[in-house]
Amino acid sequence: MNRIYTCYNCGFVWKCDEAHIPPVCPTCGMGPEVYLSEPGEDISQRRIHVDPPKVIPDWDRYDTHYHPPRHFPAHSRHGRIRRFVLGYDDAKVMYDFYKDIFDWDIYTCENTDPENPLMFCATGPGNENWEPSVPSFIYGYLRPKKDDPTGTDPLFMIEVDSIDETLKKVVEFGGRVLRDKYTEDGQLYAVIADSEGYSWYLWQTPDTVTWEEPESQTI
Repeated sequence: MNRIYTCYNCGFVWKCDEAHIPPVCPTCGMGPEVYLSEPGEDISQRRIHVDPPKVIPDWDRYDTHYHPPRHFPAHSRHGRIRRFVLGYDDAKVMYDFYKDIFDWDIYTCENTDPENPLMFCATGPGNENWEPSVPSFIYGYLRPKKDDPTGTDPLFMIEVDSIDETLKKVVEFGGRVLRDKYTEDGQLYAVIADSEGYSWYLWQTPDTVTWEEPESQTI
């Protein structure tokens, strides 16, 4: 039976019949003790970022050269988790909680109900356009629970190229559309449940994006 082998020493990947596994890696000469072996025919479908089967001296678990990061296409932010969304019953209680404990920078969005405002949160340093200036954190919203007609309180927002096309695929792959495409503040959103029942907001990339923004870069 064919298997896929990944060498953790040099990153080389190959497929061969398990009866003919080479005694050493074809590129670096290390032995099978540093191979990850798994069944399969398609090398592109192999597992990634998993610990090697045997400890390698001085191996850095953050060294992922054996599986280079995917090359994401330019002029697309499709699939990125872009915001968190937290619902509240009492705006001041939630504001004080995150402001006083975690020191988030929170401001009330314009044209919103002063009694039940939509609030925007920066959880780390940002650029002038209110996007993160460094990796490792995201921005988010605090909003009234009553404003979610699905009753599922989605916690995160995924940016997509096209909501229409994404909704078709959601259904095709076993998910559900909880709230069809709608417009808010001139931008397009929807709410879905994935194949396991987890709910997400979808946000279509605005037409105003120039692709020069830091968050639009792919390298």
